[in-house]
Amino acid sequence: MRRIRLLLVASASVLALSGSALAASLRTTASPTNSALPTIGGTDRSGRTLTATSGTWAGTTPISYAYQWQRCNSSGSSCATIGGATNQNYVASSSDVGMTIRVEVSASNSDGSNQALSAPTGTVAALGTAPASTKQPDPSGKAEDGHTVTVDNGSWTGSKPITFSYQWQSCIAGGACTDIASATGKRYLIVTSQVGSALRAVVTATNSAGKTSTFSNLTAVVGSKSTSPLNTSVPVISGSLLVGHTLQASTGVWTGLGTTGFGYQWTRCNTNGTSCASISGATGQSYGVGQVDLGNALRVDVTATNSTGTTSASSAASVIAANLTLSARLSAVLRANWEVNRPKGTSSRAAGQFTGKLSGKTLRWRLTFSRLSGRPSSAGLYKGLRGATGEAFKTLCRRCYSASHGTLTLTASQLDAIVRGGAYVNIRTARNPRGEIRGQLNRVG
Repeated sequence: MRRIRLLLVASASVLALSGSALAASLRTTASPTNSALPTIGGTDRSGRTLTATSGTWAGTTPISYAYQWQRCNSSGSSCATIGGATNQNYVASSSDVGMTIRVEVSASNSDGSNQALSAPTGTVAALGTAPASTKQPDPSGKAEDGHTVTVDNGSWTGSKPITFSYQWQSCIAGGACTDIASATGKRYLIVTSQVGSALRAVVTATNSAGKTSTFSNLTAVVGSKSTSPLNTSVPVISGSLLVGHTLQASTGVWTGLGTTGFGYQWTRCNTNGTSCASISGATGQSYGVGQVDLGNALRVDVTATNSTGTTSASSAASVIAANLTLSARLSAVLRANWEVNRPKGTSSRAAGQFTGKLSGKTLRWRLTFSRLSGRPSSAGLYKGLRGATGEAFKTLCRRCYSASHGTLTLTASQLDAIVRGGAYVNIRTARNPRGEIRGQLNRVG
């Protein structure tokens, strides 16, 4: 009986040992295996925080993760460990500017550990500075119903490039302002509902480092829509209707808010005031009647302008009688300092005197002079204003002597130049072939 009990005990021990080995042989070992690489989120800029994800792993749980950030070249290679950068978050520094960043994640469990490396970030940029306004934006344009106002950007500092966005606001007396729906452009077309309010724009500047908003200055209070000028009494021509005399145009009578000015255009017509054509250069309020106007009629068109538009009105036609004979006395004092080109070797006391009597197209003249550099080679009449060189149109004399005199027959255009102050007398010498003394012709009677 004793032998049998020992055998049973031995058999139980063998069975117990066989069960433990069987359990060990059935247990599966699984160290971490990566199926999706770690990623990095955040902005690739100095001073900004980057955050790593661990990626996706399989294996015996629990799995723990450790992080090591690396600094790489711009292509994401030649990486080096960043000392102390072992957290899930990493703040990029100035040392990272121009480089890329990667993170290595180590996954560990009871069966082992493995590593996975993220893709590189973009090239890290300098932090830069957010926009800051240095000059308040200004609106321009008339604050009136139907008109467009435009806001400029003002002036800003901050990292470039800077982009701008806009929001127009309506402001009532006291300063309370509200956004105008859909008014988000640089320009705003004012509508009737804004009459009585002032306008301003909120200008927002944005760059890679942030965004900042500022208000523009206020416009004037928006006014009601104005109308174009309206003529209620036509312009009138006054003055003697004679060649050589000056006519004056009145503006007429107008209504219309904000009239800013008047423009004039004289026209030459036939005697019944039709078939009118604009006279080139005759755009002033006054007009000097010339020989070319004989036998014709003159009218003036007056144009009134305000912010809304322009309106024109014409005077009645005034006939310039063909049988009127022009009579006038002329005079000119000749001096060296009136010459456009400074004469050579001329006494400061060199002088001359021209007198003339005009009757119709006939000019009777007399010329005296003294203290010239030599005997005159010629003397003549020239078209031109004082200080400008003009074209010769009549020769008075050649090899002239003082107290020369004569009679000339003039054309209509020559007469017109003389009576309107657009002609001068010039004496030339061998030493000064372009002119030694000259004087502007003036009408003295």
